[in-house]
Amino acid sequence: MKKIVWMILIIIVLTGCNKKEEVKEIKKDDKEEIIELEEKKEEYIDTNPIKIAFYSGNGSYKKLNSFSSKVESFKEIGIFSILLSNEDEVSGSNRKSLYKELSSKYENFNNYKIGYSVKFETTDGEVHENILKPQVYNSYSFGEYLYVWLYDDINTTGWHSHIEPEEYNDNTVLSSIKLMWGHNSEKITSNIELSVFTYDADDFDELGHYRGNSISSVIIEKN
Repeated sequence: MKKIVWMILIIIVLTGCNKKEEVKEIKKDDKEEIIELEEKKEEYIDTNPIKIAFYSGNGSYKKLNSFSSKVESFKEIGIFSILLSNEDEVSGSNRKSLYKELSSKYENFNNYKIGYSVKFETTDGEVHENILKPQVYNSYSFGEYLYVWLYDDINTTGWHSHIEPEEYNDNTVLSSIKLMWGHNSEKITSNIELSVFTYDADDFDELGHYRGNSISSVIIEKN
C-alpha cells in the first residue's frame, strides 16, 4: 500500500514539473515573438524618392519656408500650394504643367498620395494632426483653432472651389490647402508648423505621425 502511495506521489511531482517546464517554454516563445515583432517594427526603410515643398509665385516659383499672419478669428491666413520639388526656385508656365512634368520623373508615382499636417501649442495642450482627406472645414480635431479647406488644382481648370468630402477619390490631388484662424484661435500659444508630405501605407509611426523623408514645412508666425 505504501509503495502505491509513493508511486502516486512521484507521478504527481513529475507531472507538475513537466507542466512548469511547459509554461516556461511558452513564455520563452512569447518573449521571442515579441522581440521579433519589435525588430520588424524597427526595420522601416523609406524608399520614397519624391521631393515636395510649398511654393509661392507665378511662372517663377520660390520655395516658401516662413509666413506671417495676424491672429484674428475667422480671418484667412492664406492658401499654400505645393510643387514636386525641393529646390529654392522652380520655373514653369503654370503649376498644373509643372506638376505633371515633375511627377513623370518618378517611377510608381501613383503609389503615393499627398498629405498635410499641422503642429502647434495651445492653452489646452499640443496639436499634432494629419490632414489626409477633406472634411467639413471646422470638423477636424483641431477645428476650434484652425479652419481648413483642401483644393485640387491639377484636375480642374479656371476658378474652382474646395474639395467636398463626398467628391474625394483615389484620383484627387491635394495640391493646395487654405487655412483660416478658428473661433478659438487666440488659444494658440506658438507658431504653426504646416507640413506637406507624400506617403504610402507604412509611412506612419505608432502615433500616426509621418516618419518618411518626403516632407517639407512652412512656419506660420503670429504677428
